[in-house]
Amino acid sequence: MTAWVELALGSQEKTFDQLARAVAALPSFAEVEAARSRAVLQELESDAHGWCLWIETQDGAGTLHAVEILAPVLPGLTRCRKFARPAPGDVSATLDELADSGHALSALKGIALDAGPARESRRIEWRIGDVLATLAAQDDERPTLCLSAPGDDETVLDAVFRLAREAVDAAPFSLLAVGDESPEAPEVHASKIDLPLESTAREAFVTIAASIAMHWFGNDAGARHSLEVERVHQLRVAQRRLKTLLKLFPDDVDAVWNETIAPDLKWFGELLGDARDWDVFTDTTLPAYAAADAGGPSWQAVIDAADAKRHAARTRLAHALHAKRYARLSLAFIEWLARIGLRPDDAPVALADFAKKRIRKNYRKIVNVPDLTTLDVRTRHRVRIHAKRLRYALEFLRSLTTRQARGDTAKKLSRLQTVLGEGNDAAVAAERLSALPEASDYQRGFARAWAAVSEHKDAEEGERILRSIEKPRLKKTGAHE
Repeated sequence: MTAWVELALGSQEKTFDQLARAVAALPSFAEVEAARSRAVLQELESDAHGWCLWIETQDGAGTLHAVEILAPVLPGLTRCRKFARPAPGDVSATLDELADSGHALSALKGIALDAGPARESRRIEWRIGDVLATLAAQDDERPTLCLSAPGDDETVLDAVFRLAREAVDAAPFSLLAVGDESPEAPEVHASKIDLPLESTAREAFVTIAASIAMHWFGNDAGARHSLEVERVHQLRVAQRRLKTLLKLFPDDVDAVWNETIAPDLKWFGELLGDARDWDVFTDTTLPAYAAADAGGPSWQAVIDAADAKRHAARTRLAHALHAKRYARLSLAFIEWLARIGLRPDDAPVALADFAKKRIRKNYRKIVNVPDLTTLDVRTRHRVRIHAKRLRYALEFLRSLTTRQARGDTAKKLSRLQTVLGEGNDAAVAAERLSALPEASDYQRGFARAWAAVSEHKDAEEGERILRSIEKPRLKKTGAHE
């Protein structure tokens, strides 16, 4: 059965009719006849993992659709296999008939179905070469532009992403990623990654990167509505995990990444970092100063000034999330990752061998450093970065590591990262405070003294934790825990 590639774009800025005119005016669409239709869609919930089921009714005739989602799952981009069958009556009976028609459909045999509400969908379709472009909207939901084509190779990606870039450049579209888009949507945190022991390093990279993409874009939609503290934090964590992944798998970083994606990712990361740093400074650091300085001059004017800086940083980040540059970055990242997953691995490396070498290298970078109390702030910060990279490496490769590495070692690395981070944050906070005109000389001196005490205390505690960290070990081949 032929696989399909589908890319979804969305827009919150225009109505369906406004977007229809914008899409029809695009060069690739202008000379193509558009087909308009309406249908009633009804989702069918089931416990068939990896399958999407629904009934489509058009002109009184019903059709059962079954779509198998193929791994890896990427935000906005789906690789799938499609099946359909006329459904004139009993849906469950029709599904069983469909399941009997091929081995790939056996997972659907006899499953229980729960029908959702029926919803009307407006659609306009354009056929551009092998790509079917569908602008659709259900009830009051925002319109989506879906670009789909049969095939599972880079030529299909070429066609689909070419049209996507054209739409993003000329119309108010962006990647329709995963996640709840409502302002009340909960933040999405990093998920655990379980890699098959027989994986290659390339397969592991694609799986981990896909997980990070779900973390990133799972918070992306909500962030367009509200840049709350934890959402900004999770977006930044996702970026840091991605950066660490690229350090862990340097052979997968190519010219396309360095020339096309890295510059824009750096731009976005700096805006995220600035917003997150002002959050921490305003909500944590300054209140701690004020609490410790009981009886001293009021810190409220400084806190208010920092809060104004924080809101300015959030405004810049909000503008970036709605900018064309960010929309292009999102598309470029997903396209790059999809292409890596399709390319042949000419010199496959066993993941177990790769993991052993990389974990050993990262461990040596922290265990071989001199006493932390003898290092300057900048050098200690580098140790913290290496500890973070080792912790993330253990997190990414957890299915290959021993229980001790996943538990005690990972916890100590996290604690080391936190302790050294507090010392570095104190030094950075003193510099940040000194740049605020609202801060008095007394308060600037207070922050410098705080930083000096914190650096010494945290270096001592960090040294103690560092020397207690045992070498992470991998499971023996064939071992299970």
